[in-house]
Amino acid sequence: MKGWDHGVFIPMLLIHPEATIPIIQLSVLTSESPSAHYAIGRALSSLRAENIAIVGSGFASLHNFRAMSSGALRTSEFKTLNQNWSKSVEDAVKTEDTKEQAKKFEHWREWPGAYDMHPRGGAEHFLPLIVCAAAGSGSKAKSYTDEFKGLDMWSFYWDE
Repeated sequence: MKGWDHGVFIPMLLIHPEATIPIIQLSVLTSESPSAHYAIGRALSSLRAENIAIVGSGFASLHNFRAMSSGALRTSEFKTLNQNWSKSVEDAVKTEDTKEQAKKFEHWREWPGAYDMHPRGGAEHFLPLIVCAAAGSGSKAKSYTDEFKGLDMWSFYWDE
C-alpha cells in the first residue's frame, strides 16, 4: 500500500489534525488532459449532495521552482504575467455554465503565462483545480488570495 501523498497529508493535517475523517486519495492523470480531468470532476460532483468534500490541492496560481529560486518572481514582468494568468484562471473557475467552463479549461495551456506558471510536465499542481471546478460547476465559486513571495496565490471553493 502506498502512503499518502503530501498533497493529501499536509492539507488534511492542517484542516483536521485528529485524522478521524475518512479520506480517499485520487491522483491526476499523467495525460494532463483537461477534458479528462473535467470529466472526473463532473463524475464526482454528485458526492457533494451527500456532504462529501472534494478537495483539490496543488498550487494553481504558480508552480515553477526555477522561477521561484531565480528571483524572477520579484520582477515587474513576472508579476504582470502572473496577474494576467490569474485573471484567466479566475474567469474559467467562476464561469457557472458547465459547457462554457469546460471549453475554457480545455485551452488553459493557451492562457497568458501558462508555461511560466506551470512548466511542461508540471501540470499536476493545476489539474486538481479543474477537477474541483467541474465538481462545483453550476454553482457560484468563491475565492480568496494569500501572498507568496510578493504574488497573490488564489484559492477557490464552492460551498453551495
